[in-house]
Amino acid sequence: MDNGNVIRPLILDESENEAEALASSLRNAGFAVRHKYIENNEALQDAIDGKSWDLLITASQVGDLSAKQAISLIKKSGKDIPCIVYGSDRTDDTVVDLIRCGAADFVSENAPEHLLLVIQREFFNLRERRAHRACKSLHHESEKRNRVLLDSSRDPIAYIHEGMHIYANQSYRDIFGYDDLEELESVPIMDLIASDQQQNFKDVLRRLSNNEPPEEALEYLAMHQDGETFTATMNFSRASIDGETCTQVMIHRKSNNKALEKEIEQLRQQDLLTGLFNQHHFMELAQNAVKRAIDGKYKGALLYIEPDNFRNIKDTLGITGSDLALTDIANLLKENSPEGTVLARYAGTVFAILLNDIQQKDAEKLAEQLRLRISEKIFDVEGKTATTSCSIGLIKISETSIDAKKSMSQVETACNFAKNNGGNMIHAFSMEDELASLEADKKIITLVKLALKNNRFQLQYQPIVSLHAEPGERYEVLIRLLDQNDEVVMPGEFLAAATQAGLMTDIDRWVIKSAAKAILDKRKLGKELQFFIKISAASLCDPSTLLWISKLLQAARLHGDCLVFEIKEQDALENLKAAKMFSNGLRQLNCNFAIDHAGRDSTDLTYLKHLDLSYLKIDGAHIESASDEESQEAIKLIAESGRNFGFLTIAEHVQDPTCLAVLWQHGVNFIQGYYLQHPKDKLNYDFSNSD
Repeated sequence: MDNGNVIRPLILDESENEAEALASSLRNAGFAVRHKYIENNEALQDAIDGKSWDLLITASQVGDLSAKQAISLIKKSGKDIPCIVYGSDRTDDTVVDLIRCGAADFVSENAPEHLLLVIQREFFNLRERRAHRACKSLHHESEKRNRVLLDSSRDPIAYIHEGMHIYANQSYRDIFGYDDLEELESVPIMDLIASDQQQNFKDVLRRLSNNEPPEEALEYLAMHQDGETFTATMNFSRASIDGETCTQVMIHRKSNNKALEKEIEQLRQQDLLTGLFNQHHFMELAQNAVKRAIDGKYKGALLYIEPDNFRNIKDTLGITGSDLALTDIANLLKENSPEGTVLARYAGTVFAILLNDIQQKDAEKLAEQLRLRISEKIFDVEGKTATTSCSIGLIKISETSIDAKKSMSQVETACNFAKNNGGNMIHAFSMEDELASLEADKKIITLVKLALKNNRFQLQYQPIVSLHAEPGERYEVLIRLLDQNDEVVMPGEFLAAATQAGLMTDIDRWVIKSAAKAILDKRKLGKELQFFIKISAASLCDPSTLLWISKLLQAARLHGDCLVFEIKEQDALENLKAAKMFSNGLRQLNCNFAIDHAGRDSTDLTYLKHLDLSYLKIDGAHIESASDEESQEAIKLIAESGRNFGFLTIAEHVQDPTCLAVLWQHGVNFIQGYYLQHPKDKLNYDFSNSD
C-alpha cells in the first residue's frame, strides 16, 4: 500500500553501488524506498514512460548523458518530477545554469546531509503540489455535483452578489414567476421585497456586503412578478459559485395550510421509526412536568425501559428485523399504557415513559405489567423468531425533583441497577442508589483529576489501513487511565463519570496535546502521520475548542491535516448546529472531521449534508455481521453516501478477514480493528506490508 512515507526516486549514476548507497541513506532517514537505478538515456525514457516517479536524483554527468539532457526528457514528458543534481563541479554559475534549465537544486557530492535535506524538501513540496491538484479536481467535481443538486432541489435557492442575482435554481424562479435565469439576473433582490419592508432589507444587504450574514432566519413579505405578495422566510449564508464569493439565499414560503403546518410540526416531534415522540420533544414535556411538580401542581413518574441483550434480536432477525422489533415494542407500550401517557424512543433501543397523575405504587404496577408483556412477546419476522426481556428504571416526579435532565439521569441509574442484577426486573430509584452512585463516581472523578494533574493518562494507537492504496499512515488515538497501582482503567469505566463532572473538555485537550507531541516526535524521524482523535459532546459545544486547537497548531507548527477529529453520530444528531459550526471551523484550520458509529441506529444519513466531513466510520455492528444481507445493504448505502457526499469511509471493528470481500465490493476505503492490530503503546505498524 502506498502511504506518505514511500518515496519512488529514479537514481541516475554511473555506479549502481552509489545509487544503492543513496537509497540506503533515504531508508535510514525513515523513508520506504522504491527506487530504480538508471544508467543511460534509453533506460531513463523507458522509466518515464512507465510507472509514476517522485524524483529524479542524478549525477551531473553519466556517460554521454548530462543532467541537462535528463532534465529535458523530464520536461518533455509533461510530468511533475523534481530533478536534483549532484556532482563535484558545483559552482555558482553551474547552479544557476542548471536551475534555469529546470533543476530543483544542485548539491555537492561531498555533502550527503545537504543532499538528503534537499530530497526531503522537494519530496514534501511535490506531495503538497499533488494534494493541491487533487483538491482543485475535487473542488471542480464538487461544484459540478452541487450545481446538479441545486438544479434538482425543491427548495428555492439563489446566489447573490452586491444585491444582484448571479444564479437561481428553477424552484426559486418559479416562486417569483420568472421563466429563465437571464431575466432574473437583471433584477435586484431588493425588487422582490415589498416596498414597505425594503428599508429594513437594506440593512441586511449592508451586513451581507460586510460578510456578516444574519445567523437567524428572517421573515419578509415577498413579491411575485405579477405583484402578488406572500410571506417568505429567508436564510442567508456565505458561499461561492464558479469561484466568486457571494451569498446563498434559501427561501421557505410560509404556508396558509394549517393542516400541513401541523403535520410538519408533528414530524419535528416524532421518531420516524416507531411513531413515538423523539428524545428532544420528550425532554421538553418532561421539563414542563418537573416545573409543575416543583410548583405543587403535578405528580407523576418516569419509566426508563431497555431491552435486555437486544444484540441477540439483531443477530437473529438482522438490522431490518430488529427495527421491526423496536416498532413492535413501541406498539406494545402504547397498547398497555393509560390514556394521556407520553411515550418516546429515547435513544437507540431505549424507551422512556412519562406517566401523568399517578402514584408510585400504581406506576410500579404498570411497569410490572409492561415488563411481563415484553417478556411474553415473540418477535416474528419472515419466519425468524426472537424473544427478549427488559430492565425498567422508575422514579417519581415530585416537588423535590431538580430538573428533567437530573431525573432522566437518576432513572437511567435505576435501569442500570436492574440490568446489572440480571435484568428482567424493575428497580425504583432511591436515595441509596444516589449515594452509591455518587460514591462510585466520586472515586473515579478523583482518579481522573489526579490523572490530569499528574499526567497519569496514556495513549494507545490502532492503525487504519487503506483497501485501495490511499497514501498515508493513519492511527486511531485511544486513551487509557492508570490507577494508583499502575493498572490500566479502560474508558468505559471513567468517561461517564468524567462527563457528569464536566471534565471531558480537559480530557479531550490532554489527548489532543499528547497526540500532537507524538506526531512531532515521529516527524523528527521523517514520519508523516494522521491521527484520528475522539472528542466529546462537551468539546463539540464549547465555543473555545476551535480557538484552543488553532493556538496549539500554531505553537507546535503543525499542519491541521495531520489531525482528524471524530464525534459519535448520536452526538452529531443531538448537537447538529454545533457540529456544523465545528466542522466548518476545522476546515478553516485545515483539520479533518469524521463521524463515528455511523448507521448504528439508523441508515438515514440526510444529516450529513449539513457537515463538512472528510471521513465516515461505519458502525462495527454492521461489520461484525457483514455476512447478513441487511448489514450488507447498510454498508453499501453508507459507502455510496460517502462517494456522493465526497468523503472516505472506514469500517471499524474488523475482527477477521471474512468481511473484507464485502467491504471491497462496496468500495469502503479503510479498515480498522483487531484483525490488523490490537491497540498498542507504540506507533510501529508496518503499513508497507499492505502494499
